[in-house]
This record gives sequence, C-alpha cells and structure tokens, in this order.
Amino acid sequence: MWLELHDGDGFPFYVNMDNVVDFRWYEREGYTCLLTTAPVAEKLHRLYVRENAQQIMGMIRAEQTRRAAPGRSAA
Repeated sequence: MWLELHDGDGFPFYVNMDNVVDFRWYEREGYTCLLTTAPVAEKLHRLYVRENAQQIMGMIRAEQTRRAAPGRSAA
C-alpha cells in the first residue's frame, strides 16, 4: 500500500509501505524514521518523514478499512 508522506521541508512523496520493515517516532528531533527493504550499500534504506508513528498507523488503518469496504476495489 502506498502512503503520501512528507519530507523535512514539507514536500510530499509516496512510500510503498509493503517495503517498510520498521518505523519509529523521534520526539526530540520531530521526525519518524522508516526502514525499508530497499538495499543501499547492503543496508536497510532510511527515510525520514514529518508524520509521527501514530499518524502513519492511522493512515494505514484508514487505507485497510477503505480496501475492506464492500463494493470497493483493492486497487
């Protein structure tokens, strides 16, 4: 599932959450770090976004609910 998230400057970009293996909010720094399976130099790739972990979980739940609604396409 793809989510629209925002970088440190507030610009939107899209993340395939199927490739995210972990994410956590860093309160003091004010960002969430997402670890993806896309390899960069044989390491997990890190993405930093403005949305906190609770917001991201809410977006995931909303998308799952939308997909599960009767008569809705999963696309």
